[in-house]
Amino acid sequence: MKHIVMFSGGASSSYTAYLVLQEQKKEDVILLHTPTYSEHKDADRFRHKVANFLGLPITVVGDGRDIWDLIEDNNCLPSFHIPFCTTELKIKQSRKFFKMLSEDFIVYFGYGSDEWNRVQKQKIRFEAEGIKSRYPIFEKKISNDEIKNIIRNEWKICLPETYKYLKHNNCIPCFKGGKGHFRKVAKYYPEKFKRAMEIEEKIGHTVFKDCTLKDIWDEVQAGKLQESMFDDDFGIPCMCAD
Repeated sequence: MKHIVMFSGGASSSYTAYLVLQEQKKEDVILLHTPTYSEHKDADRFRHKVANFLGLPITVVGDGRDIWDLIEDNNCLPSFHIPFCTTELKIKQSRKFFKMLSEDFIVYFGYGSDEWNRVQKQKIRFEAEGIKSRYPIFEKKISNDEIKNIIRNEWKICLPETYKYLKHNNCIPCFKGGKGHFRKVAKYYPEKFKRAMEIEEKIGHTVFKDCTLKDIWDEVQAGKLQESMFDDDFGIPCMCAD
């Protein structure tokens, strides 16, 4: 039996790998990373630090394209409602790896203690495919703050730079994020935001139904937004996201 941890390289997936290793033989545990090549560069540093700490290699199965390549190929921006980025860069790549295995396996996700809905939806989806899945952090009710404290203070590994501003360690921007997420990207990662805004203007397709990215950019540049308007950080996270 193989035990596959969906290893995005965020705090939750990292701690999930640690929990799995407490129960399973190291040679049976796989850290599966499906890259988007669109994360902050510090994500690689953190991911490899954690893998070294755990004493496991990272198995990488990727499409080869980044989010910008995918947008160009589809002439469309992904969004909360059309998350083809997750389908192409995450789901299809993990299934490609699963098909290569010649023995039974269980897939582990780093969903949090407060993510009951995500756990239930994922379980149903995987059961329909005949795939076993587990959610150790959810099952043990471990908080995000506790996980981050352990990584910082016990493992002595600095968290990814993105956690200073965002709630995740995924693509910048994550096109499935809410308006709050895009406001934060406009404020803290303006070059990334401007690239998305330029593509939106070029192809004439917007991420949100009631506003454009240009509208969000203008709001942030005006500096009149309350901090509460930056709170809806994330829509539907990627399959192996934290």
